[in-house]
Amino acid sequence: MAEPQRSREAPRPVTWFARATVVATFVLIIAGGLVTSRDAGLAVPDWPLSFGTLNPPNWWQIDNVRTEHGHRLIAGSVALLTLVLAWVVRRSTAAPEVRRLTAFAAGLVLFQALLGGLRVLHLSLDLAMVHALTGQLFLCVVVGVATLSSPSWPETSAEPCTLGDMRRAGWIFGLALLQLVIGILVRHYGPQVRPLFGSHLFHVHVVLALGITWLATRDRAVARATVRPGAAQRAALLLNFLYLQLALGLATFAVTDTMGYDRQATAAEAWIPTFHVAVGAAVLATAARSLLYSWAGSRLVTSSIGAAEVTR
Repeated sequence: MAEPQRSREAPRPVTWFARATVVATFVLIIAGGLVTSRDAGLAVPDWPLSFGTLNPPNWWQIDNVRTEHGHRLIAGSVALLTLVLAWVVRRSTAAPEVRRLTAFAAGLVLFQALLGGLRVLHLSLDLAMVHALTGQLFLCVVVGVATLSSPSWPETSAEPCTLGDMRRAGWIFGLALLQLVIGILVRHYGPQVRPLFGSHLFHVHVVLALGITWLATRDRAVARATVRPGAAQRAALLLNFLYLQLALGLATFAVTDTMGYDRQATAAEAWIPTFHVAVGAAVLATAARSLLYSWAGSRLVTSSIGAAEVTR
């Protein structure tokens, strides 16, 4: 039986820049989550400048200005890093899928910056929610670039996956994305949403978390039974993130249930929900990475079947 064709391995600088972009993006999500937790999104009223300048004097001395302007500085660093990554990939011998995904990441980070600016200029809560969603989807994209450009990515090292494996991975990612949307609604509408349909959203949130947990547990069991250690490790990592997210979600509800919005948030009221958002982003990114590996594994099976038919 002929071996499937080995993917072109990305040069090391591409891998380094891709991983650095993932780390910077995760830090940016924490910074953005803190902006929402402290209700500091409009602490700096203008954009793209801050109080008419690139870096206002003594900006770090005022809590909400430090939170919002610091978020902008990190966002600018992520945008610059992404554009450098796109330039490095363009000049490299990286595979076509790495080139396409990196080009998409570059476009997406510029769109994300525009969303953030329009949210400030138009005082739009809707744009704030779209901005939050796009930020986590951008994390998934750069995780995809880092995965595809990793030295361990070539398809000959992938583990064969069935259609059922890929469907489970797709369901996990879809449920995690839906859970993210509900979380964004609850966080941005704040206390207004709870009297209207907060309990229903809470129940849906729990059901989605249980569904993801069941699917990930099933995925880990199947991976172990079929001797796919890589898939089993990814499922175990996803489960660990889910358990941590659940614990932080309960802690978030406890510290914000009677929170007053006529004062500055305490450290617990600001940081616990922010870490809940960060772990949720890790859940979504891990699910996206698992889906990518399942896609590669299913391609490996298809290529092997096709090669076997040719050699008959």
